[in-house]
Amino acid sequence: MVREERPAVKEFLDMLADILAEKYFERVDDRIKKIPELRRLITAKEAGQYLSLSTDTIYQMASLKKLPYLKIGARVLFDIKTLDHWIEKHLIKEKEWKREELKAEIESVQSNARTSKESDFLTLLKKKGKD
Repeated sequence: MVREERPAVKEFLDMLADILAEKYFERVDDRIKKIPELRRLITAKEAGQYLSLSTDTIYQMASLKKLPYLKIGARVLFDIKTLDHWIEKHLIKEKEWKREELKAEIESVQSNARTSKESDFLTLLKKKGKD
């Protein structure tokens, strides 16, 4: 009889765990959505959530001056508007990728054209030398 009750308890606990996890992620999503509405300056943890990076990475980037921050006393804070600007500045756009690909192709074609012209010129000189 004990064996029959355990699967029901396990099923109930699994269902409860799923509900709790779902509620947790709903609350996290709500907090992330409210961050810009609450205040302009946010903590490193919130900046990590905002940029989808770990808190350690946020602190490391700030210490290397790769990410703009504000220090007030011992607190390190991040400005939402500045983070948005930083994202835009570091965003790699498709046009830039295509421009780089085309530039590499053009350089390749030009260098191949130079070598083929040089070899054609050398062949022509050799033929004239035989005549």
